Order: sequence, then structure tokens, then C-alpha cells
Amino acid sequence: MSPRRSAIAFLLLVVACLVGTAQSANAATPDVTYLNTAHKLNLTIIQAAHAANADGQSSCVRGVGTLMERDHLRLAAQESELAGRFGIKLATLPSPAQRQELDALGAKANTPAYDASWLTLQRKLHQEYLALIDGDVPKSASPAVESLADGAKPVVQMHLDMVTPSCHLVTSKPVVPTGDGGQVADAQKARSRAALILLGIGVLLLLGKAISMKRRLLGFALIGAGLLMVFGGQPGNAGQVPKAGNSAEEREAAIPPVRLKLQGVENAPVQAVATGSDGQLQMPTSPNAVGWWAAGAAPGSDGGTVLLAGHVDTARSGRAVFAGLSEVPVGAKVSVTGGDGHVHRYKIVARRTYLQTALPRDLFQGAGKPRLVLVTCTGSYDHKAHRYSHNLVLYGVPVV
Repeated sequence: MSPRRSAIAFLLLVVACLVGTAQSANAATPDVTYLNTAHKLNLTIIQAAHAANADGQSSCVRGVGTLMERDHLRLAAQESELAGRFGIKLATLPSPAQRQELDALGAKANTPAYDASWLTLQRKLHQEYLALIDGDVPKSASPAVESLADGAKPVVQMHLDMVTPSCHLVTSKPVVPTGDGGQVADAQKARSRAALILLGIGVLLLLGKAISMKRRLLGFALIGAGLLMVFGGQPGNAGQVPKAGNSAEEREAAIPPVRLKLQGVENAPVQAVATGSDGQLQMPTSPNAVGWWAAGAAPGSDGGTVLLAGHVDTARSGRAVFAGLSEVPVGAKVSVTGGDGHVHRYKIVARRTYLQTALPRDLFQGAGKPRLVLVTCTGSYDHKAHRYSHNLVLYGVPVV
């Protein structure tokens, strides 16, 4: 071989080695590691959950299986969507060890031992998932992958609680307890009392046959102020509620939210939350943080309900992040920032007040078209039970 050809061959070999090294480095990045590991876990959980619909011996195992399949299909779709953006190729099958575990479970189908084996496997898989999320990989990954892990955590924990120590399925309507201080309700009550006093004084000033013009004007002024306080309080229902409905899990997949901005709320942090064993939404401990229902849709998805809930007040700190939500008018703009930095914009189109015990279930079940709901507490406050009587819900739709 000529010296020139030898030099060219050497250069090609060097380039090939560099490309191979770059590919190996890419394969070992935290983003790749987390997405592939989480995706394999999701695929395994989905297959086992789907099998429970046919092989589960108890209604609880079948019901939990249906819930897990729905939620993990959404998580898997989120991973696929993000991997597509990053040019990362995800695994299409569980690992060989995970497939062996699925085969061992399948061998117990139609036997009394199936349910116990299914619960044991799901506990193991969900514990591995939580260990992955709480490990160092997501912390050193990109912000989008880290937010994906943060969004998955409460869902995985919720599922783990359902299979530990035995099967447990929450069938009651979700409750959103977003106020345990009562300060906002007490302020509204004081406002109403003050309004009645002004009205009463105004009426007394107008009584009598011969009253001065000054007294007459003062009486009308007090009555006007009282009426303004009565009717200028919390606004009533308004607008048309965007329709709910079924939505495929993959259509609800997007990057979880991390920040919220609207009238009276400037860049509030958003944390992923889920329901506990009592059916209550587990709100963030910080009164200034907003909770995102992580088993629902994420902002920017093609369908589903993005549910964000915030405290109106707390016993510890008083007025909280959504204390002024009742003052947000229909037509107001809302901005929700995803973990990837993308800002999603919505417009408030409707306002509704519901008894806290009668919050629409469809808020947690999706919608054919994407919609946003903001939830907090309102109404009267029971100081003995430490709870409000109603929930305020603002509905929004995406805007370009």
C-alpha cells in the first residue's frame, strides 16, 4: 500500500474510533440511562398490569391492574416523546430478567397463587422505579428528564401504596383539600358583617320625615358601600365549561410543569402530586407551591385535563398561593412552564363552585380536547373539622 493510502486508512481508523467513542459516551449519558431504565420498568409494569385484567383472581387486583396500565402507558408515552426529541433510541422490550419474571407470573395464571405473585412483582417493580427516581441519575440529567422523573414519583408511590401490604383500591371520589386555616373565609365573613352594619346605619340615617341633605347623602353613601361589599365579593359561576371525555394516554403525554403564572400568582413553583390511600389529593407542604395531578395530562399534551391545585390558606402561614383565585376573571391569561422550559399559554373560559364532596370526577379522568383546571377551596369554613365547604374551579383552554 502506498504511503498516501496508508495515511488515509489511518485517518479513517482514527475517525471511526472517535465516532465510536462519542457513541459510547452518548449511550452512557444520564438522559439515556434514566429514560431506558424507566422505560423498561414501565413496559414490564404495563404487561403485568394488562395480564391482571384476564388472570387476576380478585376484583381489587383487576382494578389496580387497570389503573396501573393506564398510568404507566402515559409515563411510557412521556418517555418516548422526550426520547424522540433527544434522538435517543428506547428499548422496545423489558430486559431478559424482567421477561423471566413476567413468564414466571404467567405460569401461575388461573391458580390461587396468581394474585399474591402479581402483588409481589408489582411491589418489586415499583420499588425499583422509586429507587431509580431517588438515585443520582435524574439529578445529573437534563432539566426535562429530571422533571419527568419528579412527575413520575407520586404516581409510582401511589401505585406502590395500592399493593402494599395487600391490594387496596381507592374507589371514592378524589377530594381536594386546599385550605386548612380559614383566614380567607373569616375575612369574607367579616366583610359580610361590615356590609350589614353599613346597610343598617344607612337605613337608620334615612328614617324620619325631616332629615338634612347631608344626612340623606351620608345614608345613601353607606347603603351603596354596603351593597358594593355584598355584591362585590366572590363572583359567581360564569362561562361554558370545556367538555370532558375519554382521551388516549399517549395523547396526554408531555413534559411535567414546573412553574405557574397568572393574575396574583407570579411564577409559583409546581410540584407533582397524587392521591393518598384516603382518596385526598396530597398537596405540597409549602403554601406557596402549586400541586399538579401527576396521573393526569401534562401541559402541551394533545388531550386530557391539566389539573393544578393550590392552597387558599393554611393554619401555619395564613393566605396561600391561590388566595386570590376567586378574583381571577373569565378571559384571564395563564402561563404554565414545562420542565423543558417551554411556556404553555391558556385562557380562562369558565368558573364554577362545587361542594367539596361533589367535585366532578371527570376532572381526574381526562378530556378529549386539552383543557386546564385550577382548583382551590372556597365557601364557609368549619373550624372544628378544619375544612372548607366548597371548591372553586377555573377552567381554561390552550391559546396560541
